[in-house]
Amino acid sequence: MPNFWLCELFFIDKDTNSFDLLFNFFISSLKNKNAEKFVTTQGNKMHPISSTSIESLPNELLLPILEACVVPPLFSVCKRWHHLLATEAMPSLYKKIAQLHFPKKNTITQRTLMLAKVYQLNPGLTSTEKVYQVFKQVFTLAKSISPSEFKGKTEEKKGLTPANYSSYLLNINRLLLWKKLPGGKEYLSRGEIKHLPLEKKGGLLRDWIEENCKDLTLLNLSGAGLTYLPPEIGRLSQLQTLYLNQNQLTSLPPEIGQLSQLQKLDLSQNQLITLPTEIGRLSELQELDSSQNQLTALPAEIGRLSELQVLDLNQNQLIALPAEIGRLSNLLQLNLNQNQLTALPAEIGQLSELKWLDSSQNQLITLPTEIGQLFELQALHLSQNQLTSLPAEIGRLSELQELDSSQNQLNTLPTEIGQLSELQVLHLNQNQLTALPAEIGHLSQLQVLYLSQNQLTSLPAEIGHLSQLQVLHLNQNQLTSLPAEIGRLSQLQELDSSQNQLTALPTEIGQLSELQMLDSSQNQLTTLPTEIGQLSQLQVLRLNQNQLTSLPVEIGQLSELQGIDSSQNQLTALPVEIGLMSRLQVLDLRENQLTSLPAEIGQLSELKELDSSQNQLTSLPAEIGQLSNLLQLHLNQNQLTALPAEIGQLSELQGIGSSQNQLTSLPVEIGQLSELQVLDLRENQLTSLPAEIGRLSQLQELDSSQNQLNALPAEIGQLSELQVLHLNQNQLTSLPVEIGQLSELQELDSSQNQLASLPAEIGQLSQLQDLYLNQNQLTALPAEIGQLSKLQELHLNQNQLTSLPAGIGQLFQLTKLELAENPLKDIAEKIRQRFQL
Repeated sequence: MPNFWLCELFFIDKDTNSFDLLFNFFISSLKNKNAEKFVTTQGNKMHPISSTSIESLPNELLLPILEACVVPPLFSVCKRWHHLLATEAMPSLYKKIAQLHFPKKNTITQRTLMLAKVYQLNPGLTSTEKVYQVFKQVFTLAKSISPSEFKGKTEEKKGLTPANYSSYLLNINRLLLWKKLPGGKEYLSRGEIKHLPLEKKGGLLRDWIEENCKDLTLLNLSGAGLTYLPPEIGRLSQLQTLYLNQNQLTSLPPEIGQLSQLQKLDLSQNQLITLPTEIGRLSELQELDSSQNQLTALPAEIGRLSELQVLDLNQNQLIALPAEIGRLSNLLQLNLNQNQLTALPAEIGQLSELKWLDSSQNQLITLPTEIGQLFELQALHLSQNQLTSLPAEIGRLSELQELDSSQNQLNTLPTEIGQLSELQVLHLNQNQLTALPAEIGHLSQLQVLYLSQNQLTSLPAEIGHLSQLQVLHLNQNQLTSLPAEIGRLSQLQELDSSQNQLTALPTEIGQLSELQMLDSSQNQLTTLPTEIGQLSQLQVLRLNQNQLTSLPVEIGQLSELQGIDSSQNQLTALPVEIGLMSRLQVLDLRENQLTSLPAEIGQLSELKELDSSQNQLTSLPAEIGQLSNLLQLHLNQNQLTALPAEIGQLSELQGIGSSQNQLTSLPVEIGQLSELQVLDLRENQLTSLPAEIGRLSQLQELDSSQNQLNALPAEIGQLSELQVLHLNQNQLTSLPVEIGQLSELQELDSSQNQLASLPAEIGQLSQLQDLYLNQNQLTALPAEIGQLSKLQELHLNQNQLTSLPAGIGQLFQLTKLELAENPLKDIAEKIRQRFQL
């Protein structure tokens, strides 16, 4: 705005400087008889300033103040004005904007917080910054919708006032809605329409709907970018389905109640804090999804939705439900999960048709006894609440098929639970149950029972009556034994009794002819019953972390077994019958006391993974070479002095772990492992690697660290896929020039050797990122090291270097350069500056 305009408006001398001009303009704008605030001018005169909020000024007067007071040169002399803007004008303006979105009930603080969420504003912004961000977003959207109107204009010229914001809000959303109506986008693109001002265009919507959309039955406004629902929505009188999900709506207009034919309304994933009372007028509504909003309460009028069948309110902030919810006589499904409900109203028992009720993840401490009146209920989800008991009336839910009361504080179950004659799934895990009622045996249809993470010390014998049970989880309790009656669970497929205090399994376990998974890990088992061999369908057997000293020979009868974990026991030998498990794919024998493996292990033709690490093996049987499908072989931390030549027959092998043994050499046959990707030879007594190692064409990682290698074979350069090579802590005095052929190498560790020099070919390692050469005898580095363009770390400490090649300064990816404990004298200035040496 030109200065002369202000001067004319306020009768100010045109020669007045910018500061006084702006000051007098400000005083003239704000002076009134109730002035209580003062500003000191350059002449130390006190001028009264009104406490009236600045944003109430007309649009054309507010902007010059706002613009001037954020200009850096004026900031120091406008501190008081800036203070008023920051403490009065902008916060008040921001609050008024919030009130437009959230007109009812909520506190000012709640409104402003929710507005920030709508516009995805950083909470750390000041009110001034938030106002600018809001208007910037709104203006940008307005400009994209009506580009001709806003061509060459900026948001600052439009004015930051509630009136402007309200106009933008309404008309932008009118056009967003219009574009989703059939033919709307085409109409708005007409020449005579698109050049109209935004407000003028928005005003045409009502009549256009009357003429073009009277028979519209479905409207999808999902993800349309709406922040406000225009009242014209109510003109779509024939609408049956309306999708408003995935917008930023904070409220609904009363006109929503005019959609008398509406059957489905999706409001999910918005920012709604309340529903209008007019929603009760949607007499035909069958499905209402208001999930993932900010609802704190429901209007009592929701009880008028007599045709409603599905009501989804999950992921809101509800603390209570209105009693009127009990009037929803046709309701089939009610989702209340992830709210803040502490109780359910007694009237919930009036929902006589309800089949599904989910009130999980709330703060319920009790259930109303009236819940027993839900005679049609099939699924009841109560997990993650604070329930300490279930009412006896729950036994009246004669149609209930699924009950989830997990993650509560239940310490007992009512005996009436045994009356749930149709129950198929029962979740009671993560409670404080110390016992189960004998009546649980009456659940004749039960298929799944989760009891893990309780405090059970025993199971009732009646559990054997659960003739249809397929899954039983008992893990993480305090069970010392399982009842013999468990053998009567003829349909059981999965039994998890891990992390208890079992010292034995009952012999009757062998009667579980359908059992596919048995987990008895982390107990105190010292033996297994021979009857375990009768589990003809068993596929997975977990016995790890017990005190087993042997496995019964009958284990060989488990012809369907695919995986067995007997790690962390005290096994000293394996039965030869283990070779009979023809389908076995995974055999985990870690951390036992095995001194040998039986030759019969070679019969496991389907075996893919064998882990015998951390035992006392001194040799491997030659028959190990018969494991034609083996992919992973773990032998580390044993007492092996050699690997059998037959290891070269493992044509599918991808990984060998033989670290921390006593190997002095490798068989030349190792070169036949054409699929090998990882070879771990750490901490052995190797003095050399066979030339045949160069034939491992798929090898990606080779770790030969902590051995006694004094040289590398030239053939190492043939490892074209090698990415990681660890040679540290050996006795190498040089690296072969062929090392430069490792075109994929990313990490090379040759630290703690006796290297006196490096081959120039090291500069050919174009993919190298990390190079460890510390603790050697290097006196110089080849100039070619400067060619390692991808190098990120270079460790040279504890050598005999007196200078560095200048090329190091050209390694622009290098972030770490370690040079400590070298007698360096000549370092290029570029290197010194870059690495602050």
